[in-house]
Amino acid sequence: MTDVGTERSSGGWLPTALGRTDASAIVGGAAWLLAVAVADLDAVQRAVSLAVLVVVPFGMGMAATPAFEGWARRWYTVAVVGQPVAGLVVLASFLLPSSGLWPALAAVPWVAVTGALGLTAVTRVRARGLWPLSETLIDAGFAYSIVGAVALVLHHLGITFRFDPVIVFLTAIHFHFAGFVLPVLTGLAGRALGDRAGRGFRVLAAVVLLGPAFIAVGISFSPLVEVLAVGGFTVAVGVLGGYIVLRVAPARPALQRLLVSVSALALPVSMVLALGYGVSTFTELGPRIPIGTMVSLHGSLNAYWFALVGAVGWRLAVPRAAQVA
Repeated sequence: MTDVGTERSSGGWLPTALGRTDASAIVGGAAWLLAVAVADLDAVQRAVSLAVLVVVPFGMGMAATPAFEGWARRWYTVAVVGQPVAGLVVLASFLLPSSGLWPALAAVPWVAVTGALGLTAVTRVRARGLWPLSETLIDAGFAYSIVGAVALVLHHLGITFRFDPVIVFLTAIHFHFAGFVLPVLTGLAGRALGDRAGRGFRVLAAVVLLGPAFIAVGISFSPLVEVLAVGGFTVAVGVLGGYIVLRVAPARPALQRLLVSVSALALPVSMVLALGYGVSTFTELGPRIPIGTMVSLHGSLNAYWFALVGAVGWRLAVPRAAQVA
């Protein structure tokens, strides 16, 4: 198999683009560990701050391998430069009172960073079109991150529209992980597959690409659409985990194969929990899973085992884009 994607340096398997995103992820990880040790952060706060400080910068750096060009590169540079400070300020917002003007203002720079990522995505799609699908997945992850950032500001302001306040906060975490991390890591898997990416991958990728948008529409306007979208997305993501283990991971370097497989296997376990929660909530069949338990188990699997382990795993040998705009 000809990899579309890695280069070797004297220090080991490394992506072409090194620098600020890696340094930001390392410094952000240290800040996150310190905050978890000394501050009383809840599970959602820990997960969101892990995303903005560690997982998102790793994903940003891997996406731009090789470097973007033209206006996409300009917008991407804005995001890369702003991300370290914006991520640390998001963490600071969790150390302030949970709602109010100041924590909301502290989250606003993150909206600017994700906005720059969204403009990067739009610029790339306009220049390239929707193909290859692996690049469109990465662009979708960039664009979806804006929703998570805006939801975080709304949460701090106490603006819930007609939803339970916890739903607004969970929207922030959902669009950082299912919105950003899942499409970006799936896009990297597509790059690694190259010509081997057949119809099965394209179907799963399409669900990853469109699922978060349909879920958001369903939550906002139609319980039926919500149930169908969540059910289809959950099943497809669980199947995607198995697909990566069987079709993608075996062709990767040894340590990466292990980490990517562990990350992928977290998906079906997490999705079974999500289905169980959905069934117990909407049909009242079986034991009711408390939302706190759901957030703790499902969220931990997605944030730490899928997202963090997956980001570190793919970072060891980053697949290069076959075609970049």
